[in-house]
Amino acid sequence: MSSRPPAGAANAAEFAAPHWRVIAQGFDTEQWFNENRGRGTGGILMPQPTRLATGQYYYRFASSHSAQASQLGGGWWLEFEAFKTIETFAAANGYRLKDAARLALALPYDWTKVDLLVKALLRLPLYAYTGLGKPAEGKPSGTDKATKWIPTQYKAVRQLYIPGLFVAGRHEQLWETAFEQPPVVTALR
Repeated sequence: MSSRPPAGAANAAEFAAPHWRVIAQGFDTEQWFNENRGRGTGGILMPQPTRLATGQYYYRFASSHSAQASQLGGGWWLEFEAFKTIETFAAANGYRLKDAARLALALPYDWTKVDLLVKALLRLPLYAYTGLGKPAEGKPSGTDKATKWIPTQYKAVRQLYIPGLFVAGRHEQLWETAFEQPPVVTALR
């Protein structure tokens, strides 16, 4: 797919806006636009456009401390194969699924509890960015103490960033129409 996908996906307009790719790369867009400098952590290394197949399940790790709109409408997702890689890694190494996800996806403790698994069936075509995760850095103080989180290297997991699933102020959110409702949300221990 070219860097500018054709129309036809429910989020085509959002995907065409360049700031979504900046977010997929892990940059803070407020600093990027307001201060004309980029500071970021995490994200996808060299995000590539992809079209998500309808009729497929997609997975997302979320936090019970977040609002439902964040849990279900956050942009970071996984395809089935990536989810299975994390699940297999957990079983083979005696990790809980949430701990394996934190390691494979480089998720600092300050960012998320990783205590929910969302499984959603895609009904409408969507565009996303895909690629391998970049290292992330926790907050300077608190649980992480500026710890650098590096995604597992020998079990690489391709991540998805789906632009426009939640946009503040929008009456009907894209995650509510693009995915079969309600998605399956499972608490992770």
